[in-house]
This record gives sequence, C-alpha cells and structure tokens, in this order.
Amino acid sequence: MEPSSGPRVSVICPTFNRSRPILDTLASVTAQSVTDWEMLVVSDGSSDDTDDWVRHAARTDPRIRLLRTPRHGHPSGPRNLALAEARGAVIAYLDHDDQWRENHLEVVLSLIDRGAELVATGFELRDPEGAPTAASQPYEMCWHPEFQLLGVVFEPSRVAHRRGLAERAGGWRAGAGMEDWDLWLRMTDAGARFTTVADRTTVLLDDSGSRRHRISPRHQLRLAVFDEPRAAHTMLQLLRSGRDDAAHRAAQLADTDDWLARLAADGQFVKPLGWNGDPAADIARARECASQELWRDLVVVRQQNRFILAQPLRCATAEHAERVTSLVRRNQPRLFALLDTVAAECAEALAGAGSR
Repeated sequence: MEPSSGPRVSVICPTFNRSRPILDTLASVTAQSVTDWEMLVVSDGSSDDTDDWVRHAARTDPRIRLLRTPRHGHPSGPRNLALAEARGAVIAYLDHDDQWRENHLEVVLSLIDRGAELVATGFELRDPEGAPTAASQPYEMCWHPEFQLLGVVFEPSRVAHRRGLAERAGGWRAGAGMEDWDLWLRMTDAGARFTTVADRTTVLLDDSGSRRHRISPRHQLRLAVFDEPRAAHTMLQLLRSGRDDAAHRAAQLADTDDWLARLAADGQFVKPLGWNGDPAADIARARECASQELWRDLVVVRQQNRFILAQPLRCATAEHAERVTSLVRRNQPRLFALLDTVAAECAEALAGAGSR
C-alpha cells in the first residue's frame, strides 16, 4: 500500500432524498471491523431532510462528512466530487440504499494487501421489507475482460479500488446507461484487473422501483439488418413463433461451452480467491434452471435507411454496443449462422412476394 496521511479508506456514498433510512446505510459503515476510514456522503441537491440525518450521524461520528452539491440527477457527478475530496489510499463505494456486513472493509483490504488494485465481493439481495430474495454464487464472482465487456458484473457497493484508478480511466460519466459498467470497462481497457472473493459482504436492495430498473436501453445488439421493414418484422415474428427454438438453443449452448472453455484457459480468467469449483459446470447447471425463452425482448429499429432486428442493450455508448455485437458474433458462430439463414429466408420471401 502507498503511504497516506489520511484514513486508509474513503467510502463514497451519493444520496438524494433518502431521509431517515440513510442511517441504516451509515450504521453499516460505523459497524465495520476496520475503523480507519472516512465516509463522504454527497447529497445531490436533496430537498428533504436527508442532509439533517447525515449531519446528525456526523455529530456522533466525525469520520462521516456531508458534502452537498447542486442537483445532478445522476450519481456520477457526486461520486466525482467525492473522489476529488477523498484522502484514503483505497476508495470504496456504497449506494445509499445498500448496506455492508461488518467484515466488508476487512475483506476488501485483505485483497488490496495481497496486491489487488480493483476488487469485488459477493452479495445478498433483500426486498424493501428486509426479506432475502437471492444471493451471489461463487461462479458469479468469476471475471474476465470479456465478461466485463458483455455485462454488468458488479454493483458499486461491492467494489473498491486503489486511489487514482478511477481518475486515470476518466472518472465517472453521466449518461443513460449503466455508469458502473461503463467505468469498470474503461478501467479494464486501461489494464486494470478485478480480484474477487465469494464472501457475501454486501446487502443490496432488490426493488423494481430503484433507478437501475428504470434505465431505458438506448443501444442494441444487432441480430440482422434489412432494407425493408417487412422483412425485419417477418423475422421477428418467426423467431417469436418458436419454430427454430430447439436448434437455436442447442447452437447457443454449444457456442457458450466453447467460449467458457477458451476463457478458462486464458491467463486473464479470474476465480474468486479460495474457490476451486468448476465455473463451466456451475454455469451449465444455472442455465438448466433459467428461463428457456430466447427472443422475448427483440425490437425492430430504423437506422438511416436500414431496419435492424436487435436485442436492447443498457450500455452507455454506441461504441460499447458495437463492441458487444462484434464479440457476441465471434463467440456465438453456430447461433449466428442459423440467424443469418433465417434472415436470408425472410428477405428472399419478401423479394419473391414483390416479384409476383
């Protein structure tokens, strides 16, 4: 660790109109077995009594500091403000409706002390009434740069990193997509690598009304491109009919097995420390229990004079969506060969109908 004249850890918590329930989040930090921390609670122009509750907590524990900013309407601005104010050698994030178990910082620092620069821990989900709804499994803590490109792997409350890492990647960015996915990807592109553990040290709110569930997809993973809208809608209906589901599912499973085998043999593949399980076998079992519906969310969108059959993506940028499309096509060759055949069938059927 780099020497630091400040606290060892800076905890960054953006908040907006959380009111008294924020005390539960703050209490989960004051209860940490590690005591060498500061907590920067950034009120994003709160218009209720949130600031008063934070001030009340700060009077009891001066390690808690309230920072107030004009309304951004997005957590990235408050997080960047806190990064500029942070004095700790390690930055840890905590959303205002999540909590930590008392060993969270202890586990995080144990990874940092082993040389990690970017770390993530496991989680438990609880509904607004506090009832458990789900929990992370060890295989879900496996990591690879391609996993990072393809999906939102770790929520902010589960992540910590060495000071300066976020700024070197360009900091937190506002936008319509998942800002954590965007930042972790930019960190990955800059050479950072996650170290993970299976320990469930975070308790995340599972609430369909939370901001994450309200984010609308602005980008797409392209499945097929047509000159005519009727051909795109014909393929959409054909896929939704289930005619080719068995063949598509078999191709997808075979492609995924090959992909996971390749990643597991790659030196960049990360397993959670202390876990010796088989991620491919666990993922296969999870797939067996998952929904079998393949094409539920497809949409047809117009881009210039072309019509795209696509799956919506909640990533932050069009460039990211292009990278996802390219990687998925490379990793799913059997499936996309079948989809290309269906697309050609639909285009030919439309052309044949037009010639009659």
